[in-house]
Amino acid sequence: MIDAPAQAGHESCSPGDLSSTREAAQDATAQVEAEQAAANLNQLGSLRPLGQLRESFILATGDQGLWIIDQHVAHERILFEKILRDRQVEKVHRQRLLMPLLVELQPWQMVIFAQIAGELERNGFEVEPFGPHTLAVKAAPVGLEGASLERMLTQVIEQSEAPSEPALNEDLTSLRTRIAASIACHSAIKINTPLDPKRMEWLLLELAKTEHPTSCPHGRPIALLYSWKDIQRAFHRI
Repeated sequence: MIDAPAQAGHESCSPGDLSSTREAAQDATAQVEAEQAAANLNQLGSLRPLGQLRESFILATGDQGLWIIDQHVAHERILFEKILRDRQVEKVHRQRLLMPLLVELQPWQMVIFAQIAGELERNGFEVEPFGPHTLAVKAAPVGLEGASLERMLTQVIEQSEAPSEPALNEDLTSLRTRIAASIACHSAIKINTPLDPKRMEWLLLELAKTEHPTSCPHGRPIALLYSWKDIQRAFHRI
């Protein structure tokens, strides 16, 4: 009896394989979309500002279409990267306050302040204890003052904790990032703030120079693009 010739087998895909394939395809698509978004945002420097929407969002036009830029988070990204650069080369700009700002803290907050005081000083702060539960702020990074300065300092202290010895370098890097992000957030142009055309042009040019123009340090998107195709499609032109 002659055995039937063996047929070339077809490897069947298990549900797990199919799921992995779909996830890989989705990841690849997301990466392409992210790269395309970054490429589009690199064109920000060539945009022409048209005006503001409710004095909070910049409307601008370019080759790709119509852009809407959140002025606060755009400025926040610009400041964040500048603060990190200045901190790296120890060229932080500070301003002395006419009168020391007194900040009341809880006992545990005073303990945290003592642990991060050195890094705050290297970021432009001159702060010292003024009694058991009070800090006296004598100097601060340029752009921070009054209530914004107090909120920023309190926020950094509340978000910080003593660095553990095994992960000291990682904790210090995280602390520097938090301080820079908080300074940038509280110093940046606010919403409901009128901007003249020159200021809007400057903001777009500086944003285009940043390493990560897609989002602010806290992860919020900076700009939305409505492409010409999207606009034409909405008006049934194509």
